[in-house]
Amino acid sequence: MQILVLIPAFLLFTYCIYKLVKDDYVFIRRSISLEQMFDITFLVIASSLVFSRLLFFILHPLAHKNIFLLFFTPRIGGLSLLGGVIGGYLSLYMIGKYKKIPFGRLFDFFTLAFVVCLPFGFLTSSLFMTGYQLFLYLFNAGVYLLLTVFFVRFIYPKLMSRELREGSLQSIFLLFFAFFSLINVIFLQQKGQIIFVSLESILLLFLFLFSLFLFFKQERSKVTTRKRI
Repeated sequence: MQILVLIPAFLLFTYCIYKLVKDDYVFIRRSISLEQMFDITFLVIASSLVFSRLLFFILHPLAHKNIFLLFFTPRIGGLSLLGGVIGGYLSLYMIGKYKKIPFGRLFDFFTLAFVVCLPFGFLTSSLFMTGYQLFLYLFNAGVYLLLTVFFVRFIYPKLMSRELREGSLQSIFLLFFAFFSLINVIFLQQKGQIIFVSLESILLLFLFLFSLFLFFKQERSKVTTRKRI
């Protein structure tokens, strides 16, 4: 059921990719058509869903249940946003490497489209939530809506004017996503549990450190480029 309520978010994601790519000179110069980009988009969405579903069952094991049968049963279990992000970026990396597409621009465009559709995903998912979870989903929708405005109004124009290096938008998002998701996990932590002992917390901490490494690597390469000029 959760997959069905996310359909508006998936459609919005696809539309954003269309708007970002259709007149982009980098993709046009490399003869990457809209049809090819849509193929990549659907592959990334499919990969994200598989990883999201898989990580959900890893993080929430159901005792005495056949995971392979439950995996394809939409009424049982849910999706992991962290798994979707990991699956999406891994598939995007492999596709970009295979098709020799500029990684920075590819990741930035897909990240921006993902950020735009996130608030709608939280809003539609909140229809099936109650109590504290409903408040948390609505709060997440509001936070990511503010992040969308910030990216669209400030980060994206600087990216297109080359004030920011390609890949910067992706690094900023991953830093924010990992940090904010870690805060969510801490607030949802059950009483008596030690913070950072869950697999989800460890994955988020690793993602935060990895995105921090990417961010500083990009900043360092920017300084090196300026010195050469």
